[in-house]
Amino acid sequence: MRKELRKQIELLEQKMSKSPNSMKDGGSHFLYRRERMIRFKMLQKNMPQKMLAKRLNLTESYISKLITGQRYNQDFERYIIHILDVNYCCL
Repeated sequence: MRKELRKQIELLEQKMSKSPNSMKDGGSHFLYRRERMIRFKMLQKNMPQKMLAKRLNLTESYISKLITGQRYNQDFERYIIHILDVNYCCL
């Protein structure tokens, strides 16, 4: 269980190093932590971005923009709050 969690965290850190919200590139601290939380919850639930796009009837590239905070969609926000249990007050 711990080995799986470590692998998930390492994979997440690799993805987050390419994030446009990276602190090294002068990105927003809030958006970086929000993106990291969403991606971690998706990893925990074994939900790839493609599946999320299919459920919300959106494209994968648009989902990427929603995750990074470049775009806003109310349905996506509801989904991450209710299904992925992402809570902004904890960031």
